[in-house]
Amino acid sequence: MHINYNEKDKTIDIKDGLKTQYLMIKALMILNLVNAILNASYISDTGIGLMQIIWIILGITSIVVLYFYFFKKSSQEKIAVKSIEQLTEKTVFGSKRLSLKLTNGKSRDIVYLKTPEQITKVKKILTKIGVTILD
Repeated sequence: MHINYNEKDKTIDIKDGLKTQYLMIKALMILNLVNAILNASYISDTGIGLMQIIWIILGITSIVVLYFYFFKKSSQEKIAVKSIEQLTEKTVFGSKRLSLKLTNGKSRDIVYLKTPEQITKVKKILTKIGVTILD
């Protein structure tokens, strides 16, 4: 995980492989949705059975996850400073998670920060360039 501030372009460069992970999740959810549509579309003579109900639930879940990853999450590796609204810090299951809220309504998670020193380093970089930090 590398986070650097590029003063020339006024961008933050984040190299954490999140783009690849999001691409894999999107591909799997699309495959799951296609599978759910194909399996739920088969209705036997007796009507909708338990398997069709399960596939309908899986299809709806895939749609929700796809919406979330396409419209609410970002995996940009180069983020312009002017497009960052704030840094949000959350505690999830006892560990701190950082997320950048962007002006386009999406959020960019900053993952793979293992130690408090790494979190402090990221906060210092963002404070130095003028990003608001919410705890």
